[in-house]
Amino acid sequence: MEPAKLQLLRHAMQAYTWRLKALAANIANLDTPGYQRLSVSFEEALQAARHRVPGLRHPEEVEPRMKVENGPPILEDELMELADTQMRTQLATRALREHFDLMRTAITGRTG
Repeated sequence: MEPAKLQLLRHAMQAYTWRLKALAANIANLDTPGYQRLSVSFEEALQAARHRVPGLRHPEEVEPRMKVENGPPILEDELMELADTQMRTQLATRALREHFDLMRTAITGRTG
């Protein structure tokens, strides 16, 4: 059984992976006529679940969703979202590292 924190971090990392792929596709297709911007939603659903919006499950069960937006990508917006996603990925990676460090300490009885 996967702990709730670990499940939430797994979904976050999945969202950030998908978002990086979507951003890469958006930037690669900036000049493609008719291309519609791709995005990944995760944080909004997570916030709604945290505030116990009726009909939503536990926060750790919130999964990312890929969607096609109306309109083409804009380079500046894509680059800003890329920087934001990189920071979020670093935070999630740090949280995962701390989780596994605690598990290692619990198993071995020693740190580091």
